[in-house]
Amino acid sequence: MNLKTTEEIFVSYLKRKRYTGITIGNKLGQLKIFLQWLEKENLTLNQCSYTDMMAFVQYMRKENLSIPNQNLYLRAVRQLYEGMMLEEMATHNPVTNLRVKGHVYRLPHNILPMEQLQKIYEGYKPQTDYQSQNKTILGLYINQALIRAEMSRLEVHDINLVKGTIRIRKNIKLAERILPLAAHQVLTLQEYINTIRPRLLKQSGFEKGDRLFFTYSNGQTVNEGIRQLLQVLKKKHPELTSLHQIRTSVVANWAKEKPIREAQYLAGHTHLRSIQRYRDINLQDLQESLDEHHPLKK
Repeated sequence: MNLKTTEEIFVSYLKRKRYTGITIGNKLGQLKIFLQWLEKENLTLNQCSYTDMMAFVQYMRKENLSIPNQNLYLRAVRQLYEGMMLEEMATHNPVTNLRVKGHVYRLPHNILPMEQLQKIYEGYKPQTDYQSQNKTILGLYINQALIRAEMSRLEVHDINLVKGTIRIRKNIKLAERILPLAAHQVLTLQEYINTIRPRLLKQSGFEKGDRLFFTYSNGQTVNEGIRQLLQVLKKKHPELTSLHQIRTSVVANWAKEKPIREAQYLAGHTHLRSIQRYRDINLQDLQESLDEHHPLKK
């Protein structure tokens, strides 16, 4: 069977399935890679077995194709065989139950340079005690890359002003860790714990326990306060889209500047591959890299 006949069968099958012209074009490109591999391996479509398809998977891995893209290529091959079987030009489909499994990680994007994060921090001028609390929270986002759940669970005794450290408890996403505080944070947290927090406790009138941060209401978390903080910051800094963007930016900087294992610990990642994706990314060209490597849409 020549390449043209193979393409005709493939396109006819896809049209029958009502795929758009753009999608058919993408699938033809994916199929071409497989057909070239077959030729290199001196195999024909009818000779290809499940074992051969596993070898093709290994080939895609060596070519550094992502797991989503590997499955897209396999799906194209599967659909070719389905079309061939409808035309009675094949008696088996070696790709029927073959799918690559594994973790899929999105490429970090919308990274802000540390200089910009520092500008955001310094530009926030608190006028009230609650705004002072918000600035303390912002400092923990920018310097320690915490997530919202970690912020809400912090307690006063998690701060060690003598050692200049903060303890972050294990949660469903991240590991427990003890992180260093920046020099300016030690003074800020000392003032907050000794002066501002006691005043906020009196203003609230509700029991807050040992929570480091809280709101006026009876609830003990600071989710609403954090949402309000983000709204204020976004008005002045439109490049800021979320507080998670701050974490991603800080972790990207750690991955670029520090040994990989140290960056992994600081970020709280339990798997090395989680921090590895941040490595060797030029921050200025990150969005271009995202566009190039993002898995194709179905």
